[in-house]
Amino acid sequence: MEFGGGLLYKGEAARSLGETSYVQTVSRQYEARPLLGEPAEDGSKENPEQAAASGDKQQHASISAGKKAGNPNSTPEPENKGAGNEAKPAAAGNGNTQEGKAGAKTEGTGHNHSEKASQSNNGSSSGEDGTKLSSQTVNQPPAEPAAAAKKKVVYLTIDDGPSKHTPEVLDILKREGIKATFFALGEQVERNPDIAKRIVEEGHAIGNHTYNHKYEKLYGSFAEFAGQVMRTDDAIYAATGVRTTLLRAPGGTYANFDQGYFDALAAAGYRVHDWNVDSGDSKRRGVPSTEIIANIKKSKLADTLNVLIHDSAGHEESVKALPAIIHYYKNLGYTFEPLDDSVKPMHFQTASKSKWSRGKVTEADKAAIIKYGKELDASGVRQKSAHREPALIVHRGDATLVLEAGQYRLASGSIYVPLKDLVEWMGGAAEQDEQSGVVEASLAGKSLFWMIDTWPPSEENGSHLDVPLRSTLGEFGIDIEDYAISKDRREVWIRE
Repeated sequence: MEFGGGLLYKGEAARSLGETSYVQTVSRQYEARPLLGEPAEDGSKENPEQAAASGDKQQHASISAGKKAGNPNSTPEPENKGAGNEAKPAAAGNGNTQEGKAGAKTEGTGHNHSEKASQSNNGSSSGEDGTKLSSQTVNQPPAEPAAAAKKKVVYLTIDDGPSKHTPEVLDILKREGIKATFFALGEQVERNPDIAKRIVEEGHAIGNHTYNHKYEKLYGSFAEFAGQVMRTDDAIYAATGVRTTLLRAPGGTYANFDQGYFDALAAAGYRVHDWNVDSGDSKRRGVPSTEIIANIKKSKLADTLNVLIHDSAGHEESVKALPAIIHYYKNLGYTFEPLDDSVKPMHFQTASKSKWSRGKVTEADKAAIIKYGKELDASGVRQKSAHREPALIVHRGDATLVLEAGQYRLASGSIYVPLKDLVEWMGGAAEQDEQSGVVEASLAGKSLFWMIDTWPPSEENGSHLDVPLRSTLGEFGIDIEDYAISKDRREVWIRE
């Protein structure tokens, strides 16, 4: 059969038609249906998805069978975590978020905005002040509406691991498409180096939680505390290759730290983080998941939340509660981020009296850890702040497809995803003809073909085929129901 003057090799589904059948080919371009915004209104007929795809040099043909052919488808002890004391939240910055229902979209549109915007019948959107909102990309954020909402962030912090429960926690975080911070004990890192390494490899932050969590030693002498911090720092580096500046005091700083602890650790380059939401999962052994979830929901809300939960031995109920905790904050409009060096730490108020009998921190006590920290800073190996692109999470019913940063891209208001990953996740099949490079995808009772102009591909470009999500689903008769797209959160819900 002919396509654009060149021979198109038929895939398995097309070949199954037999020699007596015929196939009609229809060459067409994607409709202008960007996920994140509306088409340009400058009179140009070039659609945003086509423009973004031009660099890929791909063409799309829909294949339908002729009259003679059939359809070709083929525990540690409980600890007192600073009860009654809330850390003061850091100031939150403003964030631009686009969220909304896609059910009432018009032809040629499909973009949505937050509750601050409403969608009109012609596909354009306007804010409450009447300001027009056009299509956006992450690299070119929209002008903020006058009444833009403050960014609401949860820093989910998970203490006392890594343990046998941590892999399940990581699986949940991956499924939900969020990043967290793990404050690890040095002795646990040494016992479970592969798990510590996985934490870092999957894009989460790792912090120092001292070596053995024993209060009487840590708070009986700063020299002991400093020694445990340095030992744990080395253990984390040996397992993960990361030098972290993040530190959490076991039990929190309230009535455990004095100003000498704070000053010495700051001079050594560490940033000490308390929390302002306590899940209560360490008040006693075996706190049930229902109580943990209730504690979270009873906690005060703020623009910035640092939520404490545990993944150590004996905290299987905490793991059980984790999905409900994540969904609770997502439904309230929070995004999840890992801590890094740029985040202002939360501190409990300094207690007027310490729980521990010890002398003041001396210059000699400080000297070793300050020297250690300065040497690390001079070497440049410490992990500093860096923007992390969020994963794209695609939902359909109970099934979830997670594409990490680098596995998808945003361009001209559209989300481009790997065709093969998308189709196979949805229960279809995709194959590429090695001779021609033609890709055939079968899904929802329909087969479609993609032709790559440059074949065989160069080593630089490879044979990977990315397609615009909304338009590709539309070709198979499948709609996008809802989405939330921002700098820190990217989720799409597909209609079942």
